[in-house]
Amino acid sequence: MNRRLPLIVIAVLAVAAAAYFLGRATAPKPIETQAGGLGGTIVPEPQAPAQAGPKPLSDLLKGAPLPAPNAPLKQTFADLQARANGGDRGAAMRLYRDLGRCSRLRGSEWRNAGARNELTETKTDGMTPAQLRTYQKLLDSAELRQQGVRQDQALCEGVSDEMLGNLVDSMAQAAKLGDEEARSCYLASGPLYDMRNMVQNPESLRNYRSNAAGMIKTGLASGDWRVVDLLQRAYEPGAQSLLAGLMGADPVQHYRYLKLYRLGAEPHRALQLDRQLAASAASLNQAQLAEADEWAQRTLRGNFEGNSTNTTPPGWEACTF
Repeated sequence: MNRRLPLIVIAVLAVAAAAYFLGRATAPKPIETQAGGLGGTIVPEPQAPAQAGPKPLSDLLKGAPLPAPNAPLKQTFADLQARANGGDRGAAMRLYRDLGRCSRLRGSEWRNAGARNELTETKTDGMTPAQLRTYQKLLDSAELRQQGVRQDQALCEGVSDEMLGNLVDSMAQAAKLGDEEARSCYLASGPLYDMRNMVQNPESLRNYRSNAAGMIKTGLASGDWRVVDLLQRAYEPGAQSLLAGLMGADPVQHYRYLKLYRLGAEPHRALQLDRQLAASAASLNQAQLAEADEWAQRTLRGNFEGNSTNTTPPGWEACTF
C-alpha cells in the first residue's frame, strides 16, 4: 500500500470535519425553538450577548471636568457646545453663562468707564471725613467692578458675533437639561433676551413656542416656584410679557396659579397675596373658585410640599444671574 494514502485520507477527513463545523457556526440560528411537543411553550434560544460598539463621544465626555473658570471662551466654545448638545447639563450651564457674560461685556465696559471717570474727576477738597470715607468706598466698589470687567475681557477675547448668536439656543438647551435659572429666564424672555439675534433669526420665536410647554410641565413637576410665579403673572389680564402673549389672558388660570403661589408663600407675604387673590376671585363664580382651590391644594401636595417661594422674592428678575 502506498504510504501516502493514510495521510491523504486523514487530510480529507480533516477538511470535511472543518467544513461541517464551519457550516454549523455560520448557519443562521433560529429565533425560536419548539419545546415540549405540540403543546409546549415557545422558548427563545439563548443568544450570545451582542458586543457593545464604541460609546459616542458625548457619552464619554459627560461628567468630565469642565474647563477652568474664566478659561477663554474662544478656546472652550466648541467643546462646551458639543457636550451640551450631547446632554451634558454642566457644560450647557457653563456655555450659556459664559456667552451671557460676553454679550453683556460691551455695556459693562461703557457703564463702568463712565462711572469711574465721574468719580476720579470729583474734587475732594473740602470733604468732611465722613464724606471722604464714603468717597473711598465708592472708589473701592468701582475698582471691584473694573476687576470683573477685566475678567470678562479675558474670557471673551476673540469671541465672534457668530458665537454670541448661540446665546438663546444655549440657554434653551440648559433649561431643557434642568437648569432652573436658565428655564425661568427662557420662559420670561426667550429670544427677547438677545433682540439683535431675534431680528436676524425670527424662527427663534417659533422655537420658543415649541419649547415653552415642555419647560412649564417639567418646572411644575419639579416644584419650581419660579415657573408658578411666571405663570400667574402671564395669565393675568393685561399682562404684556412674551409668556403672556403665548399663554393668553385667562382669569381662571391666573387665580389657580396665584392660589398655588399663596399656599407656598412665606408668612410675611401673605397679606399682599391675599389682597391679590381677592381681586382675582371677584370675576369668578363659586364653582370655578372651588375647582381652582382644590387643584392648588392637590398640586401643592404632589409637587411643592416642603418647598418655599424664597427663590422668588418680591421684585425678583428671571434673568438676573
